[in-house]
Amino acid sequence: MDKNRSELFGRFSYDDSLTYEALLAVEENLTADLTALLLRADAAHLDFTPLGDALMFQCAFEAHKLYVYRKIALETAALLPPGVRGQMLCLDKDFNSLHIYWLRAGQWQEEERSVPLEPPPGLRVWRTGGAAATSGGEEAE
Repeated sequence: MDKNRSELFGRFSYDDSLTYEALLAVEENLTADLTALLLRADAAHLDFTPLGDALMFQCAFEAHKLYVYRKIALETAALLPPGVRGQMLCLDKDFNSLHIYWLRAGQWQEEERSVPLEPPPGLRVWRTGGAAATSGGEEAE
């Protein structure tokens, strides 16, 4: 059974002002610095994926602690050079809330969103086949 109750996803993108060589150096430094930062915060299952024009990461934490994510956002923003911006998404596995972070060199912003128990009104409903379906497998209007 997974003991980790929270996951953090991140994506960093580079603007066109960075040369290819500068981008590679930034990505190498950012990966090393983020690895050290996340390990200090007790992250587990670190996974970094370079995509050419972006760097993605994912990790897990035993507990959902907002102050930890805010500290990660603060320290990450301090690491970012000009030309790099980031986004992080923190998901509480109990689906109580998710936190979105926007990161730039020297600054960060946060938004908390609750995860509603019921879907918002007006979403398209897709039905499966079988005895429970009343509309023959088609979507409800």
